[in-house]
Amino acid sequence: MTLINKLIMKSGPEVGKVIHLEKDEVSIGRELINDLIISDPEISRKHARIFTKNKNLYLEDLKSTNGTFQSGKKITKPVELKNGDLLTLGKGIVLEFVSEIVEENPVVEPLSVEKKQEGTKQVKKVSDVTGRQPASTKKTDKQSKPSTKSDAPLGIEKLRNTPTWVIVLVIVLLFLLIFCVLPMLIIEWTDQWCNFFGAFFNQIQPGVCP
Repeated sequence: MTLINKLIMKSGPEVGKVIHLEKDEVSIGRELINDLIISDPEISRKHARIFTKNKNLYLEDLKSTNGTFQSGKKITKPVELKNGDLLTLGKGIVLEFVSEIVEENPVVEPLSVEKKQEGTKQVKKVSDVTGRQPASTKKTDKQSKPSTKSDAPLGIEKLRNTPTWVIVLVIVLLFLLIFCVLPMLIIEWTDQWCNFFGAFFNQIQPGVCP
């Protein structure tokens, strides 16, 4: 990553001009000896300078006639520049200070034909190891392999999936139906209560059964 410091002219004779601050000191003025030359009568011959100190950039007014301003405030001594500061020289020249970090793009080595072929071979080997086959082969295997679910009868398959408590409840109900309810119904239909339970009924109510 690289730190880039620059000035962008927002107002003046060359709007949009970008000045990269690569030197330790950049002089600004109307004379040709300056690093940043601004041909404007409001700019002094040696108007201001930007210099580096302790890895920071500072703006200093060089006793110009119309003054130097940082974000609208006139400076009388060197001030540290911050990203986004608007520097006004005189009344009509406005420069924006921009400090940004730019990531350098890594150099990507182009792939040769041999490397591409090797990559293709590796892909094929991986597919062989994983055992992946074309769709048509998979379909044939599925048809050749018998389905385990279809071999078992549907009733047995449902019975396997039935909870145990349901099976126990059904067995108990069947037991009660066969050994309790059904005999009672048969006795009722054939009117055999006195033959089977005559002694019991006579004890409760004498003379009920002959």
